[in-house]
Amino acid sequence: MDRISSYMISQRAVQAMLGQQRNLAETQLQMATGKRVINPSDDPASAARVLGLNQAIATVQQYQENANTAKQRLELEESVLSSVTDLLHRAGELAVQGNNDALSPSDKKTVGMEVRQLLDQMVSMANTKNSSGEYVFVGYQTHTKPFSLEASGLYEYNGDMGQRKIQIAPDRQVADGDNGFDVFVDVKTSPMASVKGIAATDLTAIIDGDITIDGGNGAGPVSLGDILIATTAEERALQMRDAVNRVSEDTGVSARVDGAELILSTTEGAISIAHQGSAVPAMTGLTSGTTDAVSGKQSIFDTFDQLATKLESDDSVGRYISDLQLALDNILESRGKVGARLNAIDRQLDVNADLELNLETRRSEEQDLDYIEAIARFERQKLALEAAQKTFVQVKDLSLFNYI
Repeated sequence: MDRISSYMISQRAVQAMLGQQRNLAETQLQMATGKRVINPSDDPASAARVLGLNQAIATVQQYQENANTAKQRLELEESVLSSVTDLLHRAGELAVQGNNDALSPSDKKTVGMEVRQLLDQMVSMANTKNSSGEYVFVGYQTHTKPFSLEASGLYEYNGDMGQRKIQIAPDRQVADGDNGFDVFVDVKTSPMASVKGIAATDLTAIIDGDITIDGGNGAGPVSLGDILIATTAEERALQMRDAVNRVSEDTGVSARVDGAELILSTTEGAISIAHQGSAVPAMTGLTSGTTDAVSGKQSIFDTFDQLATKLESDDSVGRYISDLQLALDNILESRGKVGARLNAIDRQLDVNADLELNLETRRSEEQDLDYIEAIARFERQKLALEAAQKTFVQVKDLSLFNYI
């Protein structure tokens, strides 16, 4: 049997009060931090779940940051492409205006000058940088200037064909831009048939019906009419040019000269040339036969440059009307892709926000303090401590020596 001494009573009372003080301090700390689980030892299972939820929330927040970054870059690209669309509309108007034979060479040269101004603006937009100083239309090489004018007079693409992608969900990535090759360089041109003749050596007259041209537009072969005797090969080339252009509305074929050589072109179909009667290739500079139209690709910059050059040279620019429309179609297709990605990002932002809210709710349930319960517990613990302190004061004064 243990002997109950005054020392033992005091020691146990002090230990009990210290325990009450510790519990009261823990409750007070919980109320100060607003968290039920402060140390892992408070609730190991709950602490592990909170740690996992913290990691999940951090991941979702990173996805949100990625999505917002991609959205900002795509919005900048959309803004640039919108301005490019306006430039193409204006260039198309100028091409139609310059295709009017009523304009004088001086007027066409003025139109060509405006086209060159549009070209400069287009190149500047294609070399746009974002707020981070990165080029928008360059693929992976974000610090390389996409387009530069080479000594050859052509615009060179210095980027790559890459397309950066950003993770916006565990199993979803989205491209934050488009490379300049796809947007500005790899652009379809209208199908075109072109025939280049040689200098004529027989300058005698050509009778109406002896040479015909079929532009493949369904009108059938059309005679170039009577062609008078020429004195030089250059004069014969000019006679042939005028004869072809007189019937251009029927054939869809236009002609220009390069020295003594005749060049025919059309965007409507194939070019079929036929000699009949006394006409021979030596008289016309052309060879009988059919040349099919061929589609190609070139940069929008080259299309603008060629259009301006043709206007400045008082040449036909009819084909560039359709080329500019194809360039516009390519830009509109790119804008459509950008818009689709922006819509996808907006939807993913909403999904991520809902997921983040759900995770935070679960974390709150695991670690946040129930203040009503904590306040009630604090009052109970405070009352218990006060009672223990009061009883200790009374008990410690009990001694047999007080009765001697």
